[in-house]
Amino acid sequence: MKDHKILPFYMSYPLPIAFEDDRDMVKDLEYLQQMYPMGAKKLLAEVNKALSILDYEGSMIYDQYPDRFMLYKMGKDILESLRKNPTKKKEDEQLAKLLEWDGIDELILVILFFELLKRRHQNNGGYLKF
Repeated sequence: MKDHKILPFYMSYPLPIAFEDDRDMVKDLEYLQQMYPMGAKKLLAEVNKALSILDYEGSMIYDQYPDRFMLYKMGKDILESLRKNPTKKKEDEQLAKLLEWDGIDELILVILFFELLKRRHQNNGGYLKF
């Protein structure tokens, strides 16, 4: 009869490996964000400004289930601030054209959700620590 080595459950799925997967995901997301078109990069900068205000311990962005309506309102507020404060620089012509597009509010929400996901995994070490 063969002796089988049996591993305890906690040794068969070590936690540090799960956290490395989260770090790899964040690195990939940051790399892909560098390839955004110029207008989307400007939107990303505005989203980062808005999220940096809410980036503190106990904030609603770190809730297990963030409030959908608050996130939608944050997206609308970002869009309104961009439309109220247009810049006159030549490089922002792409952003001005983008702001006239009908689907700009949805694009801002997608960027907001991805940035929120990145911050939640970057700051808390992954979904296991929420």
